[in-house]
Amino acid sequence: MKKYASISGLVGLALVLIGLALYSINGLFTAASIVPAVIGLALLALYAVVHFNDIKAGLSSRSAKFGSNALLMILVVLGILIVINILLSRFNYRLDTTAARQFSLADQTRKVLKGLDKDVKVYGFFKAGEDQMANELLAEYANYSQRFTFEITDPDKKPGLAKKHQIRSYGTMVLQCEGKEERLEKLQEESLTNALIKVTREGEKKIYFTTGHGEKDPDASEKTGLSFAKEAIVQQNYQVEKILLAERDSIPGDCAVLILSGPTTDLFPKEADMITRYLERGGNVLALLDPDAGDGYVNWLNTWGVKLGKDIVIDASGIGQLFGAGPTIPIVSQYEKHAITKDFNVMTFFPETRSVSRNSETASGVNVSEIAKTSPQSWAETSPLTSDKVSYDAGADLKGPVTVFAVAEKTLTDAPVKTSALDLSSGPLKARLAVIGDSDFCSNGYFKVQGNGDFFLNTVNWLAEEEDLISIRARDPEDRRLNLTQKQSRILLYLGVIVMPLLILAAGVWVYRSRKK
Repeated sequence: MKKYASISGLVGLALVLIGLALYSINGLFTAASIVPAVIGLALLALYAVVHFNDIKAGLSSRSAKFGSNALLMILVVLGILIVINILLSRFNYRLDTTAARQFSLADQTRKVLKGLDKDVKVYGFFKAGEDQMANELLAEYANYSQRFTFEITDPDKKPGLAKKHQIRSYGTMVLQCEGKEERLEKLQEESLTNALIKVTREGEKKIYFTTGHGEKDPDASEKTGLSFAKEAIVQQNYQVEKILLAERDSIPGDCAVLILSGPTTDLFPKEADMITRYLERGGNVLALLDPDAGDGYVNWLNTWGVKLGKDIVIDASGIGQLFGAGPTIPIVSQYEKHAITKDFNVMTFFPETRSVSRNSETASGVNVSEIAKTSPQSWAETSPLTSDKVSYDAGADLKGPVTVFAVAEKTLTDAPVKTSALDLSSGPLKARLAVIGDSDFCSNGYFKVQGNGDFFLNTVNWLAEEEDLISIRARDPEDRRLNLTQKQSRILLYLGVIVMPLLILAAGVWVYRSRKK
């Protein structure tokens, strides 16, 4: 009997371990894990009954007492580990230790997800075994909003669903929200968030770029063009058009924001009056005015409480040299509190900018805020730059910090309330004017440098009264590979394959001979 009972004990222990193993694999108790575990416990109980006297004698021995202490310590440690595991499973916490925050969602993505007021369903069509990245990214999105759900499937296994959504290639994602649909061919956070913005928003507001005065072209792809800025605006669910004010009698009523992108000549009186009337009926204007813009803009902005300096800002802090920038490219790293700069902590570059500040004789009813200022080691140079060597002239130059970006806002108490479906705000109309003393900062050559692109888009979103889109956007994954030359590769090869093993061998020989002596 004891012989069979001993065998039952071994079999029972094996069955219990199998049950626990199945539970750890599946993550829950099922019949496949419960049945072997219960049978195993029964067999162990049979072994304990048959060998009761042997077990009792063994436990009363000296070695058993020491063994019981060790077993108790093991059980305590296991108990602690189990409690920690339970807490971690219930209170999920992730820590991203990568330098570029590669595994964390961008500020804009989190803000959009937390602000969802509609249900969004994402269908992802990926080949079996190639859906891990999509699962991880979409699961991260779903963690931030219960209104965001997703389903990933293999189009080969569900051809009916793939045909319904007209899927022609692997990796396609379809976003649906209340009858609207957006398709995505590239698995990337920035693209997914932009598609999410488009599918959840009603209508598309229009952004107009003025032409006819030497402005930078939103369709131009060269370094001085604004094609990057235009593409980013479109991705934020806006429409972009160009407008020649001289050919019109008024600015279109569907204009959400009017952008003057670096004009080099003055506006005609008719055009300036047209922009003023547009502002007076609740319009929004972004004026990017370089030092070589016409003098007429100075007088026009004075009526809105904004002073446009006839100067160029010089930054002698030396910070720009770390990024290959000279003193005529001041860097801004601190910003005043405003909706545009909320949670914005990225440096921006403003090449050859002029000063922009609050006029001491601010127009009645206009609230002017100075947003971005350069370092205390900067100044606004009023003399023409004739050489690379410049110096601050007390009494003539404006000592830093120098403001390079200001906004003016005016509540139009006599204007009617907004009625358009695209207007998200209520109450009296407000005119918003943003003035930056430089247009190069958002050109193709500087748009993707540090925070320039985000700063430009935040300004456009504030003017368009889309404050919930103001944020720091997702970045493309940074390539952090270390590229070695052929010489450096050979050095690493010699160190790893020859030098290090020889050093270990020499150390071993030295230890052996020392002990022998």
